[in-house]
Amino acid sequence: MSEENVSEIARKLEVLKLRFKEKAAKDISRLQQAAEQFRVGRFGPNDVVAAYHSLHRLAGSAGTFGYTVLGEEARALEVLLKPLAEINGELAPAQVQRVVDLAFVSRVASLVDSLSLDPVASQRTGAALLPVTVEAATDAVALVVHSDPEQAQNLVQGLELHGFFPVAVPSLKRAVEHGLADVSVLVVKDAKMLSEGSVLESVADTPPIVCVGAGDSFDERYALAECGVDGFLCEPVDVPLLADTMERLITEREESGSGRVMIVDDDPELLEHYGLVLEQGGLKVWRVNNPADILGALSEFRPDIVLMDVQMGTFRGPDLARLLRFEPEWLGLPIIYLSSENDREYQTDALAKGGDDFLVKPVSDAFLLRAVSVRCYRARQLDKLVSRDSLTGLLKHSVARSEINKEYVRCQRRGEQAVVAMLDLDHFKHVNDRYGHRTGDLVIKGLANLLRHQLRKSDVIGRYGGEEFVVALPNCSLIDASRVLQSVCEHMAGIGFQSDGQEFHVTLSVGIVPLQNYLTSDDAIDAADQALYRRKQAGRNGVTVGEEAPITERTQV
Repeated sequence: MSEENVSEIARKLEVLKLRFKEKAAKDISRLQQAAEQFRVGRFGPNDVVAAYHSLHRLAGSAGTFGYTVLGEEARALEVLLKPLAEINGELAPAQVQRVVDLAFVSRVASLVDSLSLDPVASQRTGAALLPVTVEAATDAVALVVHSDPEQAQNLVQGLELHGFFPVAVPSLKRAVEHGLADVSVLVVKDAKMLSEGSVLESVADTPPIVCVGAGDSFDERYALAECGVDGFLCEPVDVPLLADTMERLITEREESGSGRVMIVDDDPELLEHYGLVLEQGGLKVWRVNNPADILGALSEFRPDIVLMDVQMGTFRGPDLARLLRFEPEWLGLPIIYLSSENDREYQTDALAKGGDDFLVKPVSDAFLLRAVSVRCYRARQLDKLVSRDSLTGLLKHSVARSEINKEYVRCQRRGEQAVVAMLDLDHFKHVNDRYGHRTGDLVIKGLANLLRHQLRKSDVIGRYGGEEFVVALPNCSLIDASRVLQSVCEHMAGIGFQSDGQEFHVTLSVGIVPLQNYLTSDDAIDAADQALYRRKQAGRNGVTVGEEAPITERTQV
């Protein structure tokens, strides 16, 4: 995020703080008038409940804007009034007067004094103190830190075939001087990490670190773990295994700082504040101020998690959570209550009605961002179990077909072009029979990682079954698709896989067709499969365009 955007968010947060202060002053004035009336026995059937809810809102929101003393005192008064608010039926004046005495009225009046206290410094500069995410580079940049230039160059050449952009540097000091902001992963010789690892302490956001080394004892591995290493491989290095480890760590890192969050809260200032804090941390946020709008917002935004207040006017969070669970689509959606309610029994009851977790207000900006990011990451990981192939992390067969159909519909509606491709590893049964299924799995993951690096983030990539893959490339011509997928074939053929000291290579066959030229997306996939079959007959290791393509663009590579 740019400095300009950070400054703009800081300005908006300061405006929200001023709005909160003005609104809180009015709420306290109304509470003071109500308390005076309660003390002399003058109140309507819902007046006590309304005052309780006002104190509840102050208790939950004041700390967020830096008014900690106000929040704590409002919480104490809320606790005193709660037993009255929970009584079903008419309240007798004597019941209320036992609680709302002169001391209670005086404490309510003194709430306004807390607004004159300057918010704590950490909240005043809250936006600037939050971590700012950096957009990931298009290429997966890998710095190789190794004392042996020849071995470093071998790693560089091997990682290039897997779609990485590797750069060799002789030391960690040079790596830091190079700059790590756009680096996706560090590959470091273990001795270098143990002797020079302290230079990374000055780096605010270190990329994942994979060490390579000859030593493989428990003590040696533990020493690397103490240094913050994320992965380790023994020398001589199996480059496809190294590439797979790097890809896994990069994916985990990228997903840990992303997510989609829906916030449901009837307090507009608090809603906006939470939204700005989470957006600055790299999350996408949808704000819902009116709980009645939640179903439409869910369908449109499809969040990873929902943050929801427990009490929102006439709406209660647990009842809204139960309502959402009416729909099978939202049964697995994590719902996190965000409330100043700290009664454990009440929390447990609220969770039993459809919630998944509780965050008690007030929460600091940094804690909110960290807590929500962790929960988003966990939700996305669980979702991957449903939609992603466990071996490759690519879309499962059925999900890939569904995504390709969506692209097909988009092409038909907008008159745009796209390409669908079927890919198959050549003689893969021979690989499994000769080298074993574990080595075969590594070959499959090698192709999956290569596709992730060679293709765009907007492209659909799925594992169709076994050694077969399906790809859809939006806004792409047959000529461009042929060129890109031919490059994938060449990179795949150049990768050297290892098994029991033997090196072997695996080639790739591809069939492609224009997605928009068929009656259905399934017809296009079938046509691409037929083109793949013809590629196999023609000698494998390359790309064949389906016969149904327009003559002006029909090519074979």
